Amino acid sequence: MPKKTPDPWNYETTVATVEGIIADLESGSLPLAAVLSQFEQAVQALQQCETYLQEKQQQVDLLIETLAD
Repeated sequence: MPKKTPDPWNYETTVATVEGIIADLESGSLPLAAVLSQFEQAVQALQQCETYLQEKQQQVDLLIETLAD
């Protein structure tokens, strides 16, 4: 049986995940261990988003340079 390949990373999906985590944290209904776990997950997701945006900014800058030449 072939292995299922994981879904590719998606910026919009990751942002939606972080927004869901923030809503959970703001609800105040999570136990402390879950709060810490959710917070860690959100930080990692935001780091992925930051890296993605930096890569895209570099691509845009390169395209602008190409157009300027």
